[in-house]
Amino acid sequence: MSNNKSVERELSSEKTEAILRGAMQEFLEHGYAGARIDKIVAAAGVSKATVYRHFADKEALFTALIQRMACRANLFQQQDVSPLEEEPVVFLKRYATQMLDNITQDSQGLTFFRIIIGESGRFPELGQAFVQNIEKPNLNLLIQYFATHPKLQLADPEVAARTFVGTLIHFMIVRDLLHGGDVVPIECYRFIDSLLNLIIHSDSKLSQNGVKES
Repeated sequence: MSNNKSVERELSSEKTEAILRGAMQEFLEHGYAGARIDKIVAAAGVSKATVYRHFADKEALFTALIQRMACRANLFQQQDVSPLEEEPVVFLKRYATQMLDNITQDSQGLTFFRIIIGESGRFPELGQAFVQNIEKPNLNLLIQYFATHPKLQLADPEVAARTFVGTLIHFMIVRDLLHGGDVVPIECYRFIDSLLNLIIHSDSKLSQNGVKES
């Protein structure tokens, strides 16, 4: 009996993977508004009933793909050692580099990100799903990191975290989403090193009332 249940779970996992692959293909080709469940069913090679048994609607499929992106985006879980055991400049430089490299090396993910931004005007739930599943968890972890690392004494860890992530996202949007790397060029290593210097060495000298310590 238990073996049968194991086989059922395996088949279900395989079908879920096929459905998500079909959904990604359909969303990338036609966007969110233009995507059709019938085409996702055909691409996945399953029945429509199977799709609806796994996912309630098109929004649920899109959200599941965002959640899959979230697993790759959680750089805190990809470290062999605790971030608190490393020097801040070492961990944050690797964090920033991997964040930007992940975008550059994943053309499919970059196109999917363009769809989220482009269609969130008509479908705000898409943008909210991205913020809820990717932006918020990573931002909260970074805020906690800035607030608890023994070698960091930041006046406002939340603002520091938002500044750090926001600057990286702006760099990625200009360079990768808007194809502006040749228009406003800057070496990636120079950008990251200067950002770290701004966050770590400048803000850590601020006291809680915002005045530089002597």
